[in-house]
Amino acid sequence: MARMLGAWGAALFVWLLGFAVVARLAGGADGGEPLTDLDRLVRLDLPWVLISLSMVVVAGAVQRDRSEQARWLAGVLAVPVLVTAAGTAAPVGGGGDTVSFLLYVAEGVAGAAMGLVVAAFISVRNEERGGYW
Repeated sequence: MARMLGAWGAALFVWLLGFAVVARLAGGADGGEPLTDLDRLVRLDLPWVLISLSMVVVAGAVQRDRSEQARWLAGVLAVPVLVTAAGTAAPVGGGGDTVSFLLYVAEGVAGAAMGLVVAAFISVRNEERGGYW
């Protein structure tokens, strides 16, 4: 249980750090004008994919034992799923339309999926149970 809490804490720390960066980037439009498509891509969309990916990779680095698949998935995916769900309730980019909602969810899922591949690569399966590093 300590490793799972550590994985959640590490993922939450990555999200907080990433959110602070994205909040600063999102506020960088000149004169309060809305972001252009390219600005949105660079300031919001790509950072969100990288944050989602990083949350899963960092959680996977903390919770490396994959001998129990359900516990491992809960350890590495719980925070990204909760953050994505919370982000749909309070969009950062100011876009409350359906396309922005779907794009946000798709970016979060894509980042988490890529992170899951990396986390699976760095994880281990200990057949003897309890083989944390």
